[in-house]
Amino acid sequence: MSFPVILASASPARLMLLRSQKITPLVIPSEINEKEIENKLKGQPTTTIVKELSLTKANYVLENNISLNSGILIAADSMLEFESQSLGKPLNAENAIQRWKNMRGKSGVLHTGHTVIRLDNKKTISKVVSTTVEFADVDDKEILDYVASGEPLNVAGAFTIDSLGAAFVKQVQGDHSNVVGLSLPALREIVRELGLSWTSLWEMA
Repeated sequence: MSFPVILASASPARLMLLRSQKITPLVIPSEINEKEIENKLKGQPTTTIVKELSLTKANYVLENNISLNSGILIAADSMLEFESQSLGKPLNAENAIQRWKNMRGKSGVLHTGHTVIRLDNKKTISKVVSTTVEFADVDDKEILDYVASGEPLNVAGAFTIDSLGAAFVKQVQGDHSNVVGLSLPALREIVRELGLSWTSLWEMA
């Protein structure tokens, strides 16, 4: 029997990553006000912001689901650090278009904060993984068409690497899965630090 896993995120990409590892989590998204926390931490390093957001998401789900007492809880948050700015989700087309016009032909660093709680003893570990992303020199029409697809509006940095945005990413230096939404190698290390085996999370047929 596999060890229970709770994913504190509504992200389809994060769910897909875990399922690719034979892990089928129970999804319980957090309902924190991300914008409020981002504003409170404005001016802090992007790594500090994503770590705090992932920890807040994890604690929210834990505190609002008191019956969770076995397994592990995984929460994460991603932001793009670009030209000394911390960029989360653009949320509207105007922001997404402007970001892509600024980012094309340049590089940014995608930071993902990971927080994992072992539910039986509440031991908590948080880590940030950073991956450099080089964007293609896309033209205006490509930007408009991509934004019109709706995909970049609700993802960190206004791009994906596992769907339509993949063609607009020239190169990735570092952990590819981190850019998708969760660093699988980092998660494995955290799980081991919590005294568990990564393969104990696999759902056996």
